[in-house]
Amino acid sequence: MNIKNILSFILITILTSYSVCAQYKIRATHIDSLRKELKNKEGLERISTQLELALQVVGNDKIEAKILADSALISARAANSKNLEMRAYYLLGRISDEIDSIPLSMSNYESALKLSEAIGDNWCKGEILYRIGSIKRAGGEEVTALEYFNASLQACRLSNNFKTMASSYSIMGTIFRVNGLYDRAIEHIVNSKLNYEKAGSLEGNAWAAYLLGRIYSDLKLPQKALEYFQEALEIYTRLAAADGKNNGIAICYEQIGLLKLASGNFDESLTYIESTLKIYTENKSEYGVSNAHKNLGMIAYSMGNYELAQKYLDESLKVKKEIGDLLSMPTVYEYLGLCHIGKGQIKDGFNDLNYGLSLAISNNQPRIQLNIYSELTKAYLKINDLKNAISCQKRQIEIQDLILVGDANIKIEQLQTIYEIDKQNGQIIELEKQNEINSLKIKQHKISQQIMIIGVLIALIFSLTIYWFYNKIRLKNFELKETNAAKDKFFAIIAHDLRGPVGNLAAFIEHLNNTFNEHSPDELKKILITLYKSAENVSGLLENLLIWAQSQLNKIEFRPMKLNLTEVLQTTIVGLKESAENKQIDLKLKNNDQLYVYADPNMVQIIVRNILSNAIKFTNRGGLVLIESTAVDLTSMTVSITDNGVGIEEEALPNIFDMSNTLHNTGTEGEKSTGLGLILVKDFIERNNGTITIQSQKDKGTTVTFTLPAWCTRST
Repeated sequence: MNIKNILSFILITILTSYSVCAQYKIRATHIDSLRKELKNKEGLERISTQLELALQVVGNDKIEAKILADSALISARAANSKNLEMRAYYLLGRISDEIDSIPLSMSNYESALKLSEAIGDNWCKGEILYRIGSIKRAGGEEVTALEYFNASLQACRLSNNFKTMASSYSIMGTIFRVNGLYDRAIEHIVNSKLNYEKAGSLEGNAWAAYLLGRIYSDLKLPQKALEYFQEALEIYTRLAAADGKNNGIAICYEQIGLLKLASGNFDESLTYIESTLKIYTENKSEYGVSNAHKNLGMIAYSMGNYELAQKYLDESLKVKKEIGDLLSMPTVYEYLGLCHIGKGQIKDGFNDLNYGLSLAISNNQPRIQLNIYSELTKAYLKINDLKNAISCQKRQIEIQDLILVGDANIKIEQLQTIYEIDKQNGQIIELEKQNEINSLKIKQHKISQQIMIIGVLIALIFSLTIYWFYNKIRLKNFELKETNAAKDKFFAIIAHDLRGPVGNLAAFIEHLNNTFNEHSPDELKKILITLYKSAENVSGLLENLLIWAQSQLNKIEFRPMKLNLTEVLQTTIVGLKESAENKQIDLKLKNNDQLYVYADPNMVQIIVRNILSNAIKFTNRGGLVLIESTAVDLTSMTVSITDNGVGIEEEALPNIFDMSNTLHNTGTEGEKSTGLGLILVKDFIERNNGTITIQSQKDKGTTVTFTLPAWCTRST
């Protein structure tokens, strides 16, 4: 690793640590604020603040959270507030769940569920059903869990609770995957991904992509699996840069490493798995470290290094026994057995393989059973024990058949329950459609009743409409006359400003051609610089002219989207850096915070480029151009571009956006200007629902300020 990479790593680490500390500080500040509010609140507001404070502190102090929630529950009952009582029960359910008091948690959730149904709060109902489903699943009641998750989906769909809906789809998909129902699993995980995107949850989106990768990995489609793991890894990497949590990176590294192992690419596999070991060691995750050792053992075995493999596997097994990780043990014993057989220790090898098989059977892990039976078949064939080899192969085929029909762990009655859930979903959808039809019929009936009244008003409306159109046509004619006059003046400007430089350029080149040998190299260099600047001015004029013409002909499509305004400013500064350096002008971006706007990216780039180009053009050599971006409020973002150049005379400011204005100054070093750039800027800013203002003083400089709608305004 070279010095540059080391410095980059240190910088990223510092920024990440700062970000994490900042988040903790914000959360602590919020908690302090709630404590202060609690002292000044009374009645229902006090109860609500208690519940909010309990929710914030539950992660650090469950005892305080429970005291606050219990107090809020008593006060909510006394105030006869069903909504706050429901919230208190829900919060107590979460607290009890986190301290592993499952019966108490279920009791609180059920009380909250009854209240949510009584008051018709589908948002909270969906949350409560999801929590109960999670408890049922953790207790091994998968079918009951599916019923709760399905009920949660219905409540969330009615309340647009996209995040919880996504979580329900995610767990349902995982249940189907574990039980071999891959078509159902893919359907549910894709629905989960779509709803996480609606909720704007990057972490959820990454998790859904990771689960899709696991499904395609199970289906032996490594390329498809790799695509989803890499998508998840890219998102988790971005999140880790913000919050410092890198477990998501580790699980993606692990799965990519296993894919590389399966394809025989041992070096890449080793790199990925060693990276997971480093992350889990730093995070002090015993489970993660034990899995990393297991995977390293598998790689070492595949490379034929049985001693090293056994060392890793023994270390993994030791930790897994300490933490009670029974689900991972069968694979460890499988590879321990293979290592013994590889070293010629046949009896020990069979003992480990059979013990791993017994664990996989008790854990209901059909795929691991399949793998071990396959290895046992090979081992028995190796020692010419055909009877046991045939028996293992037969059992292997039976398990394979069970997996293919999706019945590795789900019984017939369980499949029937899933069918009933699907049937129920279909009925609900049909009822929703019927409700829509009935609503339309009711609306149509009301419209029919109102036709008579509307008919009476038609004559009056018709008369008013004619009068309105008459005035509008008059106004439009007036606007067209003004537009045509402005266009005539505009094209006159173009004819003067474009034909003149092009003609001069051609004449200058012809003269240079005729007298080329008469000039020294220094003179030729100066002439070429002059020609270059002239051509650059013509090119800029042509570019603005083309954009303006396309805009007037409505050839430029307006495509607003979520846009990183800070990135646009940084990119434009880089593009104009050479132009500024040629005049020894310092371009400074004061604020590097990530600000997002809802605007057309092409138009915003043209806006920023033209304003910055003007600032450079009219600033003296050695000057300064300062770019500052701020979030004024939740509705708009503001960009100010200030120079200390020649400025604009006060009487010229009112006409600066007037297309008919033919008085245009040259830059501080003779750069041409037509004023067309600012006309484009104003047009594009207004199309994006923004505003622009210009403040200037002669010989002191100019400040151009424009606003654009904030992205959060659009998303809400």
